Amino acid sequence: MTGPVPALDGARLDAARSRFGLPCDAPAIPLAGDVGQRRYFRAASRGGATVVLVLYPEPGTKAQDRWREIGAALAGAGLRVPELIDDDPASGAALIEDLGDRDLASEIREADAAGRERLLDEAEELLHALRRMSRPAARLNAAFDAAFFAGELAHTRRWALERDGAAPLPAERAAAWEELAARMAREATDPALTGDPVPTHRDFHANNLMRAPGGALAVIDFQDLRLGPPDYDPVSLRFERAGALADAHGERYSEAVLLQRAWKVLGTFEKMLALGREIYRPHRDAAVRAIRRWTRRDGPYEALLELLPG
Repeated sequence: MTGPVPALDGARLDAARSRFGLPCDAPAIPLAGDVGQRRYFRAASRGGATVVLVLYPEPGTKAQDRWREIGAALAGAGLRVPELIDDDPASGAALIEDLGDRDLASEIREADAAGRERLLDEAEELLHALRRMSRPAARLNAAFDAAFFAGELAHTRRWALERDGAAPLPAERAAAWEELAARMAREATDPALTGDPVPTHRDFHANNLMRAPGGALAVIDFQDLRLGPPDYDPVSLRFERAGALADAHGERYSEAVLLQRAWKVLGTFEKMLALGREIYRPHRDAAVRAIRRWTRRDGPYEALLELLPG
């Protein structure tokens, strides 16, 4: 898990520990999350083993229900996911297995070029099992469609191109962005161009793959899983964050899917930087590099390179 830990009302933490029978006199160590609002704490159980206490932003969130249901479906398909030890949606708290601190991102950073490729291949093998999961669980969230992708790119315009309104695009550039962003969203979700939709994790990057006790890669942060283009998860794995350190081959993937994801996360990381979360700067820079490298020259999206932040 990456990123700073948001502040928390200590009374809520104590109430959750009491609800799950955890000793309140033992420390609950905050674990860094990512861009979401969930909070994670490593705590001792009464048996002495550590567990992870999850606090959702508020009680009764759909994300908590979907984590439970999608996690069960992924486990049923043969994927390693954190065990759900206890769950209390009424208070917005859950208790899950502690998988430790070793994620795929750290392994990739420590590996040589050949080792990085082996690790990414190992991770991509998990997608075969993910695509075997039950379709009802994959439909708990709305499938990716052009409107969804266009909404994500509107977020990118706001944060990456216009600095939350501080630097509005000139009319001509704004029109070019809107036209090409709409085209990208359509092409990235057109089965004739990208293939039939498959269960898609949505954030299948190296920080969301943990090396579990016993050596298997475990999948976390899967509550947003939905049906989407087959290239979406491989693109996230190989062109974002630590995965971008490997010598990936963008020509293997749909240009529209690759660029939509890269522009989407660029907007996310620019927002995090605007909020003072400098830990996301390398991820932002990786997104910029991916866009520059894999936008085809003389292709339909080349004009967007002029809008790319420096």
